[in-house]
Amino acid sequence: MPDNKEKFEQLNKVIEELKDQPGALMPVMQQAQNIFGCVSLDVQKAIAEGLGVTLSEVYGVATFYSQFKLKPTGKYVISVCLGTACYVKGSQKILDR
Repeated sequence: MPDNKEKFEQLNKVIEELKDQPGALMPVMQQAQNIFGCVSLDVQKAIAEGLGVTLSEVYGVATFYSQFKLKPTGKYVISVCLGTACYVKGSQKILDR
């Protein structure tokens, strides 16, 4: 598993490849999340600096789109459907366990 320095080097390569494209922020952030597992404040700062945008712009995108995580998530993500049909079949009982 690469250490943080190697991960930031990967991110910088991605930024260099994409920085001149219009709308580069989203693809850079997606790649950053793939590299780091989340888009933490340090990663956001590196993206802002590399793309020449403000940190608040990067943070705004990170918090607007649910696909971006600001903190690392667990290895396994378990979700339980709480829609009407699932709820009637007992999904709340499973969630309460």
